[in-house]
Amino acid sequence: MPDITPALRQQLAAIYDQVMWLSRQPGTTAGNARAWYTHVMAEKVKRQIRRFSGFVSQAASSAESSPLCLEHPKRIQTTLTALVERHNKTNTVLPEEFIQTVVECETVHIVTVEENAAAKQANGDYGKARIVLLKWESLLPSRRKELWGKMLRGKVANAQAYAPSPNEAV
Repeated sequence: MPDITPALRQQLAAIYDQVMWLSRQPGTTAGNARAWYTHVMAEKVKRQIRRFSGFVSQAASSAESSPLCLEHPKRIQTTLTALVERHNKTNTVLPEEFIQTVVECETVHIVTVEENAAAKQANGDYGKARIVLLKWESLLPSRRKELWGKMLRGKVANAQAYAPSPNEAV
């Protein structure tokens, strides 16, 4: 789990309060309220907490023309929606649980857009979705450099850990 600064913790706790407030509004589902984080507020914090797992799908490792995306294997949307529902049902206020869940779920793999859709259809079951993951280190240096620039740099908190070294052959 990455280090969470007090300022970031405070920001995430405020987002939790907003999500929970929204979830209690008439006609608003837990999924609608959760979307406040995943589709609006994540933009403000993701570069501090989103982490690359070190895994790339086999298809993404070679599919230079296929659109790629950062996929959340821990099903961030469904996980957070369930958390909001549970907190509402039990009348619970646990910003720390929300923060921990967000940080855990903001781990991403690089996959193709098609694989991302297949993973959603399979409820995150990579076997059913026919997604094979490869370790970052097993990719050719030239592909790692390309993926780093296209998918990681400026998009994940730990991008520097995967940056190509200046003397790495490509």
